[in-house]
Amino acid sequence: MKRQSLSPQTRFSRLNKMKLLLLALGMAGLWYLAAPAVLSSQERLLSERVRSAQLHLSQWRQLSGTATPVENDPWLCGLIGLEWSGITTTLGDLASKRTACNPAWAVQFSRWFRELDLKPGDPITIYSSGSFPGLLLNAVAAAETAQLEPLLIVSLGASTWGANHPDAPWPVLATELRRGGFIRKRADYYTLGGGAELGHGLPPEGLALLHKVAKDSGVELLMADDLEGMIALKAQLLEKHQARLFISIGGSQANLGDALEVLQLNPGMISADQIDHAGNGVIGFAMQNKIPVIHMLNIKSLGAMVGIPYDTAPRDMATAPVSKWWSFPGVLIIVIVVSIHRRWRLDEM
Repeated sequence: MKRQSLSPQTRFSRLNKMKLLLLALGMAGLWYLAAPAVLSSQERLLSERVRSAQLHLSQWRQLSGTATPVENDPWLCGLIGLEWSGITTTLGDLASKRTACNPAWAVQFSRWFRELDLKPGDPITIYSSGSFPGLLLNAVAAAETAQLEPLLIVSLGASTWGANHPDAPWPVLATELRRGGFIRKRADYYTLGGGAELGHGLPPEGLALLHKVAKDSGVELLMADDLEGMIALKAQLLEKHQARLFISIGGSQANLGDALEVLQLNPGMISADQIDHAGNGVIGFAMQNKIPVIHMLNIKSLGAMVGIPYDTAPRDMATAPVSKWWSFPGVLIIVIVVSIHRRWRLDEM
C-alpha cells in the first residue's frame, strides 16, 4: 500500500506544535532555575541563628538603655546605631544598614564559601568597618557554621546608623553576642577607623572613647604612621594568615586604598578581570596575589544582583537568595519566538 503523504498544512501544524512544546519546556526550565530555592537544613539553622542573635541583641539594648528608636529599627535587629555621635565617621544610609541585617546575607556568604570550595579549617580574613554590623554578624556566623578559621579585623569608628552608639560600639555588641552563645569569634585586631583608619576626622572625645573601648576589650589596636603604613600592616597580616579568601565589609580606607579606580569595582565576588579597578589598598593586594575577594559595599545594587530585597523585614526572607537576572533569558526567548513563529496568517483574497 502506498504511504499517504502529509499535506503542507498538516506538516505546518505539527511543526508549530513542536515549537510550542519546546518553548514550554524551555520556559519551565527557566522558571525552575529562577524559583527561590528552599533553604537547606544547615542554611535554615544559620538564618535562624542570625535572627535569634538580632532579637537577643535588641532586647539587651532595650534593657541597657542603648536601643535605637523603633521607627529606625522596626524589625528589632539590634544592630542599628544613631544618626550621629562622637564616634561617627561619615554619612551612611539607614535603609542600607537595615538591609545589611537580613539573615539572607549569611546564607549568601555560605554559598560563596561553597562556590570557592572552602573546607573546614581553611583560613580566611574578614576586614570590616563598624559601619555595617549587620553584615559583620552575618559573615562571622556563616564562617563559623562552615568551620572556617577567620582572621578578624574591625574598624571601631562607624558611619551614621552603624555601630556608632558610644555605649554600644562593635566590641560591646560582640561581647554580648558571645555571652549569648551566638558567635564565638573575637576580633584579632581593631583599628580606629575614620581617615586612614587612624581616626582622622574624629573629635578628641571620640578618639579617647575608642582607645578606651579597645583597651577594655583586650584586643590590640593597630596603629601606623599613615594610610600607606596601615595598608601595608593589614596586607602583611592577610599574607601571614595564608588566607584563601578576603572579605572586605564597608568602606574601610585601608581596604580600598586611595586610588580612584577602586570606585569602579563591582560589589560581591570579584572576578580576576576586575584587577584594573582593584585599587592600591588591601583589596588590590589580595587580587594581585590571586586571593579571592568578596567586596561588601553598595548594598542596594549587590542585593539586587543576588536576590536579597532592599529594606525588607528579615522574616520575609524565608527562602534562599536568588538572582533576578534569570528573568531576562525568558523574556529574550519570548521575543525571539514571537518574531519568527508564524502563528497568524492572512489568506489571499
